[in-house]
Amino acid sequence: MTTPGQLQKWTTATLLVAAAGCVGSGDWKRTPLVDLQPMPMGTLSDPIWQQQEENAEASDFVVHEHEWVGNSSQLNAAGMDHVKQIAARLCSVPFPVIIERSSMSVNPASRHQFPVNGHEELDMERREFISRALGELGAQHPDERVVVAPALTPGFQDFEAEQAYQNGFSNQNGFGGGYGNGSSGAFGGGFGGGF
Repeated sequence: MTTPGQLQKWTTATLLVAAAGCVGSGDWKRTPLVDLQPMPMGTLSDPIWQQQEENAEASDFVVHEHEWVGNSSQLNAAGMDHVKQIAARLCSVPFPVIIERSSMSVNPASRHQFPVNGHEELDMERREFISRALGELGAQHPDERVVVAPALTPGFQDFEAEQAYQNGFSNQNGFGGGYGNGSSGAFGGGFGGGF
């Protein structure tokens, strides 16, 4: 078994051999030394995280299909709260307000009458409703900012949602989860355990 002292001696010896090999030719005297100041931590990664954060913030301005009462242009309670939050922040951000396209309408010409179709007129009614509501809440030029488009992030398919739900209740990686009592997970979980 290697002890920390032996590992340090091995590392030091390796570095000395490597350095001796680098200066063996005598050219090191003519090679100018470059100032190798390390870049501050986060110089390369911070812009990536900031861009991801900005992209996620744009998703806050999407009025999703589940925020409407069925196939109507009337918002449910969660939708009304969301529109109020959008109105409060709209003047300080450059993002458009996106009305997610409807996808649960029945095509009268279809054989089985399944509610799996879009409804362009309903989408425009919803757009007009949101535009008017934002104007009443004090937003400037809401008609120029409200558009009908797909949501910026796709929703879960049924099997993905089920898997995410199950993962929330499992004890994978020692983090507990769900309704657990924390006895098998390092941090307990959800509604009742852990600390």
